[in-house]
Amino acid sequence: MKIKVSKWLWGILFLAIILFVFRTPVFEEIGSFLVFQDELEPSDAIVVLSGSNTGNRIEEAVRVFDKGMGKVLVFSGYSYYPGMDSHRGMKQYAIKLGVPDDKIVAEKATGEISTWGEALANIKLLESLKAKSLILVTSSFHTRRSHWVYERAIKSLKMDITLRVQPAYDPTVPYPRWWETRSGIIKVFLEYIKLFYYFIAY
Repeated sequence: MKIKVSKWLWGILFLAIILFVFRTPVFEEIGSFLVFQDELEPSDAIVVLSGSNTGNRIEEAVRVFDKGMGKVLVFSGYSYYPGMDSHRGMKQYAIKLGVPDDKIVAEKATGEISTWGEALANIKLLESLKAKSLILVTSSFHTRRSHWVYERAIKSLKMDITLRVQPAYDPTVPYPRWWETRSGIIKVFLEYIKLFYYFIAY
């Protein structure tokens, strides 16, 4: 019995050493799996997801817009405090960055407060704009789940819309070494939980 326990301990120790030695490439792969990116082409709309307070998503969307990749910027969001809607703040920041007011569509999302709920609201909004293609901009660690959700939202609403995804760098999750910050560890861990949940729920 002692020999078996000893073998188990040596096995665990060996595995721990291997993980320690190769922790950087393993952790980088864990982080990179969450990132999804398409080759960009001119589209009818650039949709920016709410949920980030760093401004990075809006800045990336404006950069893409300035390259002529979208006809309009689309913001949707929710009321986080009475009278304070995220889509209005996003619009104001985009205008500050030089985007003309008439090139911005900002509306409050209705329904479920989640990536899924926002996706349904945005797709319906794009339908009213007669948009046939979109570039979705969100934080890097959020792109794979967002791509998955929007593909299913488009399919569930039986829409004919071409989807492309563009990641925005998020300083709170510093890729590729996301594990070196507390915020990076928390957000990557939670994103995997959400990804698993969405695969089951939707």
